[in-house]
Amino acid sequence: MTGGLDRLGTRNRLLLGMTRADRAEMDRILHWERLPARCYLERRGRPQEKIFFVETGVVSNLETGDISEPIEVAVVGREGLVGASAISNLLPQRDSCVQIEGEAHAVDRREFQALLAASLTLPGYFTRYIQTLIVQLSLAASAAVRATVQQRLARKLLMYHDRIGNDDLSLTHENMSVMLGVRRASITHAIHNLEAEGWIKAQRGLVTIRDRAGLVRYCGRFYGVAEARYEEIMAMPT
Repeated sequence: MTGGLDRLGTRNRLLLGMTRADRAEMDRILHWERLPARCYLERRGRPQEKIFFVETGVVSNLETGDISEPIEVAVVGREGLVGASAISNLLPQRDSCVQIEGEAHAVDRREFQALLAASLTLPGYFTRYIQTLIVQLSLAASAAVRATVQQRLARKLLMYHDRIGNDDLSLTHENMSVMLGVRRASITHAIHNLEAEGWIKAQRGLVTIRDRAGLVRYCGRFYGVAEARYEEIMAMPT
């Protein structure tokens, strides 16, 4: 399915934040794609064929460089894109896998890079977005050292909730184990405790957010800093 943004509309914040001229040029080369769960959109070291402006769903950036099992180091939803390595004409340094199925506006890498080269404002705009990813990575590293498994799970659920915009998150114990890089038994224990507080309800393959404010209070400074810095960085002039 193909077509422009005028016809399809968009919730992607990067597309919405572009200048009118850049948006019109981007609109010409975008097409619509489904993002099935468990589909890989990037592979480390392989040339990136497409850039995806996520509309719905959640994509995990996965690191496997120093371990045998992947661990989620960042997440992308409607606030961002997958394929940021193409902005600097580099090969991807991590895998990106769809955790919660959704849809995206996609663009061929060569067309994307040609548009970047022709625009006075897009290179700076996307460089700011890359900075928000660096912030997310650094705060994830901080939480991995300082927060409990339970706090880290609460933080991740809030981050997914932000991107889905729905209280029902299609997540399995396996998904959450990859999120945190811990055993499923640790996930089960954390879920039971979060349920006991009344903040979530967990069923097979589904986590429902029941008290977002309670989760936010429980996370403290482990949630909200990256989100605030995203707003600050993306609001800066190009």
